[in-house]
Amino acid sequence: MTVSALSLDTIYGMLSESRRRYVLYYFLENDHANIESLSLQIAAWSQDVAVDAITEEQKQSVTTSLIHSHLPKLEDHGLIEYDGRTGDVIVADGFDEIRTTIGRARAAEEEVEVTGSSIESFLYSEPLTQPSNADN
Repeated sequence: MTVSALSLDTIYGMLSESRRRYVLYYFLENDHANIESLSLQIAAWSQDVAVDAITEEQKQSVTTSLIHSHLPKLEDHGLIEYDGRTGDVIVADGFDEIRTTIGRARAAEEEVEVTGSSIESFLYSEPLTQPSNADN
C-alpha cells in the first residue's frame, strides 16, 4: 500500500492506539531507534514516569506488543521499517507525508492533558455562589 493511498480514517486509526501513537511521536524527533530503546521510551511515556523507573517486565510487555502488533501495522502502511534481525526501526518515506498530522495530534494531546486537569479541578470544586445584597 502506498502512503498516498492512506485515508484520513487510516491515519487516525494509526493514531488511535497509544503505543502506535507514541512510536509515531518518537519519530517526529528521531530518524531511527533500536527496539529496546524505543520500547523503554514508550513504556515511560505510557506510565508517565522517567525511563529509569521502568522495570524489565514493563519494557518487555511493550517490546512484545510493538514487535507483534504495532510495528507491522505501521510498516504495512509505509510509515516505518523494522528489521527483526537487528532490532532497528527507521522512518520510512511515507512518514513525512503525515508528519504534520502526527505533530498536530501530539500538540492536541499535550493540550488536552493540561486542560484536563483544570477541568477536573473545576468539576470537583465547591460550587460558586452569587453574593447576596446583604453581603455588600
